[in-house]
Amino acid sequence: MNRVLDADVVILGAGCAGLSLASRLAQARTTLRVVLLDPRTNYRDDRSWCFWRPAQHDLTDLVSAHWAAWRFSDTTGRTALHRVPGLSYQYIRSIDFYTRSLEIIAAHPAIDLRLGVRAGEITVAAGGIRVETDQGPLLAAQVIDTRPKQQDAILYQSFAGIELLSESPHGFNPDEVTLMGSMEADAGGLRFVYALPIDRHRVILEWTRFGAVPVSRDQLATELDGVLAEHSLEDAVRVRSEGGVLAMGLAPESTPSLPGVVSAGNAGGALRAASGYGFLRIQRWAEACAARLLAGEPAVGHPAEPWSRATLDRLFLQAVRRHPERTAEYFLALAQGVPAPSLLRFLSDGARTPDYARIIGSLPKRPFIAEIPRRPTYSAAPSLAKPAGTPAQPVVGLKQETVSR
Repeated sequence: MNRVLDADVVILGAGCAGLSLASRLAQARTTLRVVLLDPRTNYRDDRSWCFWRPAQHDLTDLVSAHWAAWRFSDTTGRTALHRVPGLSYQYIRSIDFYTRSLEIIAAHPAIDLRLGVRAGEITVAAGGIRVETDQGPLLAAQVIDTRPKQQDAILYQSFAGIELLSESPHGFNPDEVTLMGSMEADAGGLRFVYALPIDRHRVILEWTRFGAVPVSRDQLATELDGVLAEHSLEDAVRVRSEGGVLAMGLAPESTPSLPGVVSAGNAGGALRAASGYGFLRIQRWAEACAARLLAGEPAVGHPAEPWSRATLDRLFLQAVRRHPERTAEYFLALAQGVPAPSLLRFLSDGARTPDYARIIGSLPKRPFIAEIPRRPTYSAAPSLAKPAGTPAQPVVGLKQETVSR
């Protein structure tokens, strides 16, 4: 006799993707039995999510700060400042997102959030999908796996960020975001400063590197200290820290997915290959996946990238990998050569044919044309194991829905 199902849907991982889907199901008063598992035991303000949106949208109440202007610059003094009427660059604190999602989920009895539970192997079993956990197995009709995993990629974006509170003004213009500042590149890849000035005394400052090889957390932290010294912020109060590694341009999956199991979140294709965007893409996926589940249909993963976007992203990443010393040149060419509306649509997955034409026209032709017949080269993924000496409060994920990010 088949075992009775423990849940209609098991969601592995209660981060951005898992909570986004579960809260949508809860708001719709689903009759599905949903179990949401995550190894963490509590939530911290461990990430920052940013994106371009109009003044009013479904997440407006969570927006902590917004800016009408966004800047690119390199170390030689070249710069580009952009604005798009009607849109602003907006910032959501992860703790605010977590808190609201948890409140929505807690109000609906059909959704069971289990923290402190680590999931393991997933197998097809008689009567459903079996998920092994450190608190016993679960049998579900469907499984949605949003957990991070090691993934080979063309490039990696490594970053370390810190929120600072300074007694005197920090020196960054509170009316604009430094999206990619002080860009500089060499054989090791691109490095730049990203700054979110919350007000005149509070700023989130991030040091980011693009390269074929992930950069260690210790190296990033040391280099970030140098950035703080350059801006006379070494004595500012360190409110909290963030950091991580984003895989950009994932290698194709080598093993087929199991029937009844869907991957989502960053490891499932949420991140934009050429920029690291993810937050709004996760929200769109959660809405679409929830709609299917509520209609009695199977869950879906993130949609495949349109051919034009996937091809341009791949060529861009390959050109950056092959000519890392030119990366700052490429990004500044985009920033200076593409009108702000076109550049924003490209970064936000809304590019049209004329926008792609402008993107291509702004970049040097020879390095990108040379990549057309070449197959991508992938680097080995960094281990997800906690390194020796890692503090009890992990330094994880500042990422935006932006060019990094």
